[in-house]
Amino acid sequence: MDEEQGSEQGGAVLWDLFKKRDISKWVREGDVFAEQGKYRDALQSYDRALEVDPNEPETLFKKGLVYKEQGKYIEAIEFFDRALVRDPKNAQIWYQKGVALGNMERIEDALKCFDRILEIDPKYAVIAWYHKGLTLGKLGRYEEAIQSYDVVLEMDPKYAIAWYSRGIILEYMGRYEEALECFNKALEMYKKSADLWYHKGMTLVKLDRQGDALHAFDTALKLDPLHVKAYLGKGSILEEKGQYDESIALYDRVLRMDQRNAKAWYQKGTSLQKLGRPGEAIECFNKALEIVPGNVIVLLSKGVVLASLGQYRAALICFDEALAIQDIPEVRNIRDAVAEELTAQDTQAA
Repeated sequence: MDEEQGSEQGGAVLWDLFKKRDISKWVREGDVFAEQGKYRDALQSYDRALEVDPNEPETLFKKGLVYKEQGKYIEAIEFFDRALVRDPKNAQIWYQKGVALGNMERIEDALKCFDRILEIDPKYAVIAWYHKGLTLGKLGRYEEAIQSYDVVLEMDPKYAIAWYSRGIILEYMGRYEEALECFNKALEMYKKSADLWYHKGMTLVKLDRQGDALHAFDTALKLDPLHVKAYLGKGSILEEKGQYDESIALYDRVLRMDQRNAKAWYQKGTSLQKLGRPGEAIECFNKALEIVPGNVIVLLSKGVVLASLGQYRAALICFDEALAIQDIPEVRNIRDAVAEELTAQDTQAA
């Protein structure tokens, strides 16, 4: 009886060894395919591993990662959940699940994942607090987001992306001096980030430091000559300085890169309007409205130009459409003034 039991146990050990070897082989192959972006082949390899052990958590996790890379977040979360059944204290799985949930705009659920990481694995505290801050920011809970970034920076003062993200939140909140400090801190560690220089430039614009803002936008464009937002930011400053030809040249450069950039069409229109070229300005506003119908600012600008040309009925159509979307007192006042002009014009004609 003892010999039979020993033989059975020995066979079970050998079976486990063969099983682990097979799983390891297919997982390694899947990893290679995944790194090469061959996601279909990677999934097939992971499936072969799961035929040997359908509940092996690492394989389930890696299959979930492939789905996440493909933007298939529902499938990714399904496999992360299956992996967590066998490995409930794996911080990496909770992290990737949280990111996938965030990408699906399931923000509260994502927040729970990052809180779970903080409960189970202090080694991941920095990244968990950082992503908790990002998630709170998406929820509009800005003060809590800043507190999360503060925890991160207390643990790691050189965590540049936390300085950057903290600056973004402060910029949203209108706390521009503090935002600028954050961007400068991040730039001490990462001077070659075009996005950082762009956000620094936008903050300087809000602080009415146009000269410094131009320098920041130019630096961003040296680092990334295709940085659309930096061109638009620089164009706005040049337009404000009355350098309309230069601003239009920048907007045209953006439109050569992206014909469907509504903001570039709009800003080009405002520069043309100031140059005294109203017909071309209206064409630009129409282009912007084709891309983003119902934009109140563009409708208002188009209406103002039409009114300046004496096209009061067409202007009223723009103002009425804008007011139907958002009842803004200033727009209503302009609309009423134009309506009075139209009435006076009709009276004179009669």
